Amino acid sequence: MKRTNAVGTRDRLLDAAEAVVIEQGVNAMTLGAVAARAKVSKGGLLYHFPSKDDVVQGMVSRIVTIVQERFASGLASKPRGRGRHARAMLGLMMDPEDSLVPRLQRVGGPLLGAVSSNPKLLDPMRRFFQGVHQGMLDDGFPPDRSWLVLAALDGLKFWRVFGILLPAQKDLADLRLLLTRIIDEA
Repeated sequence: MKRTNAVGTRDRLLDAAEAVVIEQGVNAMTLGAVAARAKVSKGGLLYHFPSKDDVVQGMVSRIVTIVQERFASGLASKPRGRGRHARAMLGLMMDPEDSLVPRLQRVGGPLLGAVSSNPKLLDPMRRFFQGVHQGMLDDGFPPDRSWLVLAALDGLKFWRVFGILLPAQKDLADLRLLLTRIIDEA
Protein backbone atom coordinates (compact mmCIF):
# COMPACT_ATOMS: atom_id res chain seq x y z
CA MET A 1 0.00 0.00 0.00
CA LYS A 2 2.76 2.43 0.91
CA ARG A 3 4.54 1.85 -2.43
CA THR A 4 1.32 2.62 -4.33
CA ASN A 5 0.90 5.86 -2.36
CA ALA A 6 4.51 6.85 -3.15
CA VAL A 7 3.95 6.24 -6.87
CA GLY A 8 0.66 8.13 -6.72
CA THR A 9 2.29 11.08 -4.96
CA ARG A 10 5.17 11.09 -7.43
CA ASP A 11 2.72 11.14 -10.38
CA ARG A 12 0.67 13.87 -8.70
CA LEU A 13 3.83 15.95 -8.30
CA LEU A 14 4.77 15.45 -11.95
CA ASP A 15 1.22 16.33 -13.03
CA ALA A 16 1.46 19.48 -10.92
CA ALA A 17 4.84 20.36 -12.42
CA GLU A 18 3.42 19.94 -15.94
CA ALA A 19 0.47 22.16 -15.06
CA VAL A 20 2.72 24.90 -13.67
CA VAL A 21 4.97 24.73 -16.75
CA ILE A 22 1.99 24.87 -19.13
CA GLU A 23 0.26 27.73 -17.31
CA GLN A 24 3.21 29.86 -16.19
CA GLY A 25 6.37 28.62 -17.89
CA VAL A 26 9.36 26.67 -16.65
CA ASN A 27 10.79 29.64 -14.72
CA ALA A 28 7.69 29.67 -12.51
CA MET A 29 8.15 25.98 -11.75
CA THR A 30 9.63 26.34 -8.31
CA LEU A 31 9.57 23.51 -5.81
CA GLY A 32 7.11 25.53 -3.72
CA ALA A 33 4.78 26.07 -6.69
CA VAL A 34 4.82 22.36 -7.56
CA ALA A 35 4.20 21.31 -3.95
CA ALA A 36 1.33 23.79 -3.60
CA ARG A 37 -0.25 22.72 -6.88
CA ALA A 38 -0.02 19.04 -5.87
CA LYS A 39 -1.29 19.82 -2.36
CA VAL A 40 1.80 18.17 -0.89
CA SER A 41 4.17 19.61 1.70
CA LYS A 42 7.47 20.90 0.41
CA GLY A 43 9.13 18.16 2.48
CA GLY A 44 6.97 15.59 0.70
CA LEU A 45 8.07 16.98 -2.63
CA LEU A 46 11.74 16.97 -1.57
CA TYR A 47 11.41 13.30 -0.60
CA HIS A 48 10.60 12.45 -4.23
CA PHE A 49 12.48 15.24 -6.03
CA PRO A 50 15.34 16.90 -4.13
CA SER A 51 15.79 19.65 -6.75
CA LYS A 52 14.09 21.41 -9.65
CA ASP A 53 16.36 19.50 -12.04
CA ASP A 54 15.09 16.27 -10.50
CA VAL A 55 11.51 17.38 -11.21
CA VAL A 56 12.39 18.17 -14.84
CA GLN A 57 14.22 14.85 -15.19
CA GLY A 58 11.16 13.13 -13.70
CA MET A 59 8.96 14.79 -16.33
CA VAL A 60 11.32 13.74 -19.14
CA SER A 61 11.64 10.21 -17.72
CA ARG A 62 7.87 9.83 -17.50
CA ILE A 63 7.43 10.81 -21.15
CA VAL A 64 10.26 8.46 -22.15
CA THR A 65 8.65 5.63 -20.16
CA ILE A 66 5.38 6.12 -22.05
CA VAL A 67 7.28 6.10 -25.35
CA GLN A 68 9.24 2.98 -24.33
CA GLU A 69 6.05 1.14 -23.44
CA ARG A 70 4.42 2.03 -26.75
CA PHE A 71 7.57 1.10 -28.65
CA ALA A 72 7.83 -2.25 -26.83
CA SER A 73 4.21 -3.01 -27.68
CA GLY A 74 4.78 -2.16 -31.35
CA LEU A 75 8.00 -4.17 -31.42
CA ALA A 76 6.27 -7.23 -29.97
CA SER A 77 3.80 -7.16 -32.87
CA LYS A 78 6.52 -7.17 -35.55
CA PRO A 79 8.06 -10.36 -36.90
CA ARG A 80 11.71 -10.92 -36.04
CA GLY A 81 14.24 -10.05 -38.69
CA ARG A 82 15.81 -7.18 -40.58
CA GLY A 83 13.91 -3.94 -40.16
CA ARG A 84 11.89 -5.04 -37.11
CA HIS A 85 13.01 -2.15 -34.89
CA ALA A 86 12.71 0.31 -37.80
CA ARG A 87 9.12 -0.80 -38.47
CA ALA A 88 8.22 -0.48 -34.78
CA MET A 89 9.72 3.01 -34.69
CA LEU A 90 7.87 3.97 -37.86
CA GLY A 91 4.60 2.83 -36.28
CA LEU A 92 5.31 4.72 -33.07
CA MET A 93 6.45 7.99 -34.59
CA MET A 94 3.84 8.15 -37.35
CA ASP A 95 0.89 7.02 -35.26
CA PRO A 96 -1.96 9.28 -36.51
CA GLU A 97 -3.72 9.03 -33.16
CA ASP A 98 -0.63 9.80 -31.11
CA SER A 99 -1.94 11.09 -27.81
CA LEU A 100 1.57 12.03 -26.71
CA VAL A 101 2.03 14.84 -29.26
CA PRO A 102 -0.50 17.23 -27.66
CA ARG A 103 1.14 16.69 -24.28
CA LEU A 104 4.57 17.31 -25.76
CA GLN A 105 3.26 20.41 -27.52
CA ARG A 106 2.21 21.82 -24.15
CA VAL A 107 5.41 21.06 -22.21
CA GLY A 108 8.03 20.51 -24.94
CA GLY A 109 9.12 24.10 -25.37
CA PRO A 110 9.44 24.89 -21.68
CA LEU A 111 11.21 21.59 -21.02
CA LEU A 112 13.61 22.27 -23.87
CA GLY A 113 14.47 25.53 -22.18
CA ALA A 114 15.12 23.75 -18.89
CA VAL A 115 17.27 21.02 -20.39
CA SER A 116 19.31 23.53 -22.40
CA SER A 117 20.96 24.61 -19.16
CA ASN A 118 21.48 20.99 -18.06
CA PRO A 119 21.70 18.61 -21.05
CA LYS A 120 22.09 15.59 -18.73
CA LEU A 121 18.36 15.85 -18.10
CA LEU A 122 17.91 14.36 -21.58
CA ASP A 123 19.83 11.19 -20.65
CA PRO A 124 16.68 9.00 -20.49
CA MET A 125 15.75 10.10 -24.02
CA ARG A 126 19.32 9.53 -25.25
CA ARG A 127 19.34 6.01 -23.81
CA PHE A 128 16.01 5.21 -25.48
CA PHE A 129 17.12 6.36 -28.95
CA GLN A 130 20.52 4.70 -28.57
CA GLY A 131 18.74 1.46 -27.68
CA VAL A 132 16.44 1.73 -30.69
CA HIS A 133 19.38 2.45 -32.99
CA GLN A 134 21.33 -0.49 -31.58
CA GLY A 135 18.23 -2.69 -32.02
CA MET A 136 18.08 -1.66 -35.68
CA LEU A 137 21.71 -2.62 -36.14
CA ASP A 138 21.22 -5.90 -34.25
CA ASP A 139 18.33 -6.68 -36.64
CA GLY A 140 20.83 -6.44 -39.48
CA PHE A 141 19.44 -3.13 -40.70
CA PRO A 142 22.13 -1.11 -42.56
CA PRO A 143 23.65 1.71 -40.47
CA ASP A 144 23.09 4.41 -43.12
CA ARG A 145 19.41 3.54 -43.42
CA SER A 146 18.98 3.34 -39.65
CA TRP A 147 20.31 6.90 -39.31
CA LEU A 148 18.09 8.06 -42.17
CA VAL A 149 14.92 6.51 -40.74
CA LEU A 150 15.62 7.79 -37.22
CA ALA A 151 16.44 11.30 -38.46
CA ALA A 152 13.34 11.48 -40.64
CA LEU A 153 11.02 10.22 -37.92
CA ASP A 154 12.52 12.32 -35.15
CA GLY A 155 12.53 15.42 -37.36
CA LEU A 156 8.88 14.86 -38.21
CA LYS A 157 7.97 14.47 -34.53
CA PHE A 158 10.00 17.61 -33.70
CA TRP A 159 8.14 19.56 -36.37
CA ARG A 160 4.78 18.44 -34.99
CA VAL A 161 5.62 19.08 -31.35
CA PHE A 162 6.89 22.60 -31.99
CA GLY A 163 4.49 23.45 -34.83
CA ILE A 164 7.41 24.17 -37.16
CA LEU A 165 6.14 22.41 -40.25
CA LEU A 166 2.90 20.45 -40.47
CA PRO A 167 2.73 18.26 -43.58
CA ALA A 168 -0.73 17.45 -44.92
CA GLN A 169 -2.16 13.99 -44.23
CA LYS A 170 -1.50 12.93 -47.83
CA ASP A 171 2.13 14.01 -47.52
CA LEU A 172 2.45 12.07 -44.27
CA ALA A 173 0.93 8.99 -45.91
CA ASP A 174 3.35 9.32 -48.83
CA LEU A 175 6.28 9.74 -46.46
CA ARG A 176 5.19 6.66 -44.52
CA LEU A 177 5.08 4.66 -47.77
CA LEU A 178 8.53 5.90 -48.75
CA LEU A 179 10.02 5.03 -45.36
CA THR A 180 8.32 1.63 -45.46
CA ARG A 181 9.87 1.01 -48.88
CA ILE A 182 13.30 2.05 -47.57
CA ILE A 183 12.91 -0.36 -44.64
CA ASP A 184 11.63 -3.21 -46.84
CA GLU A 185 14.40 -2.80 -49.41
CA ALA A 186 17.19 -2.87 -46.83
